[in-house]
Amino acid sequence: MKKRLFFGFAFFVGFTLLIAWQVAAAELADLQKERDSAIDKRSSEVVSSKVQSPLFI
Repeated sequence: MKKRLFFGFAFFVGFTLLIAWQVAAAELADLQKERDSAIDKRSSEVVSSKVQSPLFI
């Protein structure tokens, strides 16, 4: 009886860890997808000015 209870509990823990692993992998993939789209949307502009004003007046 104890052996059956142990294996039932071990199966339950293993199955729960398997589900948690799948959820964590899905969340990680979603975070990486958000990061990649944020990098694609980000842009930088370079502006130069020909007029140089004195630093101190």
